[in-house]
Amino acid sequence: MNPIAAEAVITGDHKLSLNTDLPKDCPVGKAKAAVTVEPQQDAPAPANRLAELRGQGKGKVWMSDDFDEPLEDFAEHM
Repeated sequence: MNPIAAEAVITGDHKLSLNTDLPKDCPVGKAKAAVTVEPQQDAPAPANRLAELRGQGKGKVWMSDDFDEPLEDFAEHM
């Protein structure tokens, strides 16, 4: 079997999309494929998702000064 070189795209959901017309003499049926992933020069560097999320809640959450004080509603259970 002769190797066939073709361009492919890896989609956002990590699936391989091969949109290439194969030669007419290729047999129909199952085939094995080897994929070599080469970094694209124009592709942005992968973002660190954790770094993007840090600090998102700053100033949005607060605790009352008497947070640790016993609640009156539970006085009979203590």
